Amino acid sequence: MTPLYAAFLKNDAKQKLIFQYLANHVAKPSLKAFIYAYLYLVLPKAIGRIISAIRKNKYDKIIPRLKKTMINALHPCKFPMFSAALVAGINILEPLIYALLKKNRFARTPTSKLFVSTLVSALISAIVTFPIYQNHVLGYGRYNSLDLTLLVATRAIDTALSSYLSTIVPTSVANFGDPILFIVSCTCIMFCWFYYQEKLPSSYHKWITSAANMDIEFWEVLRLVQQKKLIYGEHGPYENFLCPYFEKHGRDPKRGNTIISQPIECEAVHAFTTKSCEVHALWRFWRGFKFALGVYAPLNLLMLIFPLKVKMSARILRALKSSLRSSCFLGAFIGFYWYAVCCARTRLFPKLFPWIPRVRFDDTIVAASGAVMCGFSCFIETPQRRKELALFVAPRGLGTVVPLEPTKRNLLIESVVFSLSLAVLLAYSKNNAKSVRGIFGKGLKQVFNI
Repeated sequence: MTPLYAAFLKNDAKQKLIFQYLANHVAKPSLKAFIYAYLYLVLPKAIGRIISAIRKNKYDKIIPRLKKTMINALHPCKFPMFSAALVAGINILEPLIYALLKKNRFARTPTSKLFVSTLVSALISAIVTFPIYQNHVLGYGRYNSLDLTLLVATRAIDTALSSYLSTIVPTSVANFGDPILFIVSCTCIMFCWFYYQEKLPSSYHKWITSAANMDIEFWEVLRLVQQKKLIYGEHGPYENFLCPYFEKHGRDPKRGNTIISQPIECEAVHAFTTKSCEVHALWRFWRGFKFALGVYAPLNLLMLIFPLKVKMSARILRALKSSLRSSCFLGAFIGFYWYAVCCARTRLFPKLFPWIPRVRFDDTIVAASGAVMCGFSCFIETPQRRKELALFVAPRGLGTVVPLEPTKRNLLIESVVFSLSLAVLLAYSKNNAKSVRGIFGKGLKQVFNI
């Protein structure tokens, strides 16, 4: 065999290896990422279009609208293409960076080399691709890119902390991490729901208001108190703000005057259902329970289908238990909130702290107390569900404390945070596939064949 022919065979083998790597480790994962992202983007919109057309009896509009939705999702700057480009960049860069680390002996063990190469390749790929996606979706609303960043950031923080703390904190103590995360997140969310609704997406705020079943008049009057536009015992433009509310419920409108009634009567807070704060809390629990049952029961019907190996009686019992437990959780969430409001206004706090002016309880302490207490409802759920709930609300809780203005500085910070967070997530996932908790970890595992 001549040296020239041997070199040709060697180059041919290298080309085959490169082609196989590009096909199996770049093209396939990128295609998976594209398909998952495409379905995530298209399916909810498609279902919404179909339901809307059926309700309006516009059946001829279904196909054109579905076609338009499916075509629009193929835009090169939308989420599916962004996901494919992101994954392709990571998988192209990773072996190059790994080889460089191996050559320079930067990291001692293969595991550390893999961690660093994944971290750096994901960071570079995200920094290049994310701003393109971010600039495109910004025109459709601020939360389009910010929600993704908050999700990735909270998962990265959770993964890094849980991986570190699992080695030094006993399991019995670590089990309280998810409830604490849920309570803190709910405190931020519910306090902003009460006083700073601009920090929540409008759809999110509307859903909470619908579930809480709160009279808009009471919500608005407490905002006026908090903004110092309404002061108990002082004349002003809002002193009769609640008079129409009392009249609407067949009560003497004079009782709504804040010169006469200091503070606002508990019965008014109870929507005149009862004078008892305890009975009112139970009433709120029952309403929340019914609301939740209408949401969770249809979802849990899917448990009757899978797994097929389990007896139907067992599947029915599991679906029933899950529906009741989740409905009790949401009912307790709402009931705890309202009872904490009553305790802060009249039942407990004024008796424990008589030197504090009554208006002080209504301007901040009321909302803060309810926001803290409602999170304790998570203990009704199973540990697995507590984990899922905590990871679900954490991004929105974090979103209440970050600046929302789409300035160049904020958008740059968001790009950096997303890139670093994704790099951390993927590096931990490749090092230990189980370190990234929840469905997010399973998604990474599927896309990257970990």
